[in-house]
Amino acid sequence: MKLAFELNVPDGALAPGAEAELLRSVKQQAILKLYADDRITTGEVAGALGLTRIQFLDLLPSTGVKFHVELDEEDFAGLRQSAMNMRARPGVECSRLRQQSSELPGAVLGL
Repeated sequence: MKLAFELNVPDGALAPGAEAELLRSVKQQAILKLYADDRITTGEVAGALGLTRIQFLDLLPSTGVKFHVELDEEDFAGLRQSAMNMRARPGVECSRLRQQSSELPGAVLGL
C-alpha cells in the first residue's frame, strides 16, 4: 500500500535543501509508529526505511520505541525443546533459562 499526503509548511520554515531531510524524517516517524503499534515487523520496517534489520535494531534505541520480540511457533517449539533438554541434564538448573526468558509466558516454555 502506498500512502501519499500533502504537508503545508510555512514559508521560510525550511532551510534551502532541507526538504529531503524533512520527508525522510516524516517517513521514519510514520513507519516507527506502525511498528510501535505492532502493525509491522522489524523486517518490514527495515525494508521500508531502506535499512538492514541490524541497522534498524541499531537505530531503535535512539527513537524511544521499544523492541518487540517476534517469535513464531517454530521459535516456541525450539524454546520448549531447550527447556526439556535443560531438565534432562542432571545438575543443571533451569533458573538461568527462566531468568533469560522472563518476558515470555511461562506456559510457553512449560516451566
